[in-house]
Amino acid sequence: MYILGISAYYHDSAAVLVKDGKVISAFEEERFSRKKHDNSFPSRAINWCLKTNKLNISEIDYIAYYEKPLLKFERIIETFVATYPRSVLPFLKALPEWFGDKIKVEDVIKKKLKYRGKILFIPHHLSHAASTFYPSPYKNAAILTIDGVGEYQTTGLWHGDNTSIKSLAAIDFPHSIGLLYSTFTAFLGFQINNDEYKMMGLSAYGKPIYKNLLYKVIDVKNDGSFRLNLEYFSFRESFQMWSSKFEKLFGKPRKKNESFSKRHKDIAASIQKVAEEVYIKILNNLYSLTKTENLCISGGVALNSLANGLIYSQTPFKNVYIFGPAGDSGAAVGTALHVYHMFLNKKVKNKINHLYLGSSYPNIYIEKLLKQNNLQYKKSNEKDLVEETAQLLSKNKIIGWFQGKMEFGPRALGARSILANPRNRNMKEKVNAVKMREQFRPFAGSVLQNKVKELFEVPKKNHSSPFMNFVFKVKPEARKKIAAIVHKDNTCRIQTVNEKDNKLYYQLIKRFYELTDIPCVLNTSFNTKIEPIVELPEQAIFDFRNTKLDCLVIENFLVKKINHKE
Repeated sequence: MYILGISAYYHDSAAVLVKDGKVISAFEEERFSRKKHDNSFPSRAINWCLKTNKLNISEIDYIAYYEKPLLKFERIIETFVATYPRSVLPFLKALPEWFGDKIKVEDVIKKKLKYRGKILFIPHHLSHAASTFYPSPYKNAAILTIDGVGEYQTTGLWHGDNTSIKSLAAIDFPHSIGLLYSTFTAFLGFQINNDEYKMMGLSAYGKPIYKNLLYKVIDVKNDGSFRLNLEYFSFRESFQMWSSKFEKLFGKPRKKNESFSKRHKDIAASIQKVAEEVYIKILNNLYSLTKTENLCISGGVALNSLANGLIYSQTPFKNVYIFGPAGDSGAAVGTALHVYHMFLNKKVKNKINHLYLGSSYPNIYIEKLLKQNNLQYKKSNEKDLVEETAQLLSKNKIIGWFQGKMEFGPRALGARSILANPRNRNMKEKVNAVKMREQFRPFAGSVLQNKVKELFEVPKKNHSSPFMNFVFKVKPEARKKIAAIVHKDNTCRIQTVNEKDNKLYYQLIKRFYELTDIPCVLNTSFNTKIEPIVELPEQAIFDFRNTKLDCLVIENFLVKKINHKE
């Protein structure tokens, strides 16, 4: 039984292949198109799902799509009517897309894929709920879905029991924490649906002195239900997210290339603080409705790792599962799993422990490329490769690490990563220079799971966070030891690594620990700021040659810069 899950036409288009209830392949379109957050129909991702598993489209039993396009278009029409005549220009601009592929998704699938089977459309937030509950280890769990907007829904409270998902409460458009956060993202000169994590990083440099003003634009009840004061927003009727009244509260917006002032940093800190407070209120109410200590979260807001780090200390939940690609790409997983469990009534769940679900390339292909690029390289077995790479990291070399199957989702998890020694604080500046990005941006740490408690204030001794969706405080005694990944607020986003899920990466960190007494490496995605994470070996080689990377470790090959001195 094969089910193909698809998300498209908003951001982070993706395709996922499920076999007998197990996710066997997952790809984001951006990795192949090289367009960040690509929202086009994921033709390349679909082809890779089929190619990797040696399937023809005729062998797919069902195709599942992650939302209901007609219902979404209905909401757009209703919004246009409610805000007419101010919304005429945005509405007219949107119409060509909607009368094209967006509303004719079924026809697009049939035409582009030459598919003659059954196509099912699953509500957006139900796709999100399914994407986190079905891969979780819990038979019974509270579920929160929270993002910008789906068809109508922006926030959903659910209860998962065995393989059923029941809706408990919902908040609909235009009232949205995701849209509120995105409004401030745009106001501070960042790009919506791309740079929200930049604002999260910037928030550590400010103080939440605008928090009380923010509660003028959002009314929040004790149970976490909320409403935006729409006088301060214009996202329904114009190309700008905020109104002139908003500017009277917070001042002029930051221009794209303007330096960050204290006001900008304080605004970032304020919206982050308010988002956290609303998030925690919603979760405490969700617990009161479900009375279970197990929690699953999905939706774009679930990628706010700072807020996630507060769950264990500020709510009664004891066990939290947040699917790595919590945004729209992950909804492609959810829509396929919903069809399997709810439509087909299949009862056996398959936990997802890792996200290495993408493409991989053989050594023979990579060696050919290295020769074509006139690169000097050394081929080693895995043991020697780990030893030499760990030695290079201990000597403060910055490594491009390209190994095995590509990760699915926005985080690099040790398959397509840039790695460095976390001890020296100036390593942060060096790696940001490699990636050609802003210096205020923090880095994550990949830590041995059985050593996580030594460095971070985590809720359990052997805390598991394999998808890098939580930020925790760094223990005071460890802050000098891993200075390069300690953010301004003494926190760090972490990925726990165990031998079962990624043996080679685990062995590398373990050997680095033996050499340095640090059970953790600096980990960031293998890309520059203008591109998605590398997918092809050719892209890894290009970035190696055109950045300040010291070395490239690509499958069994170690490549150093010609003028590299140890």
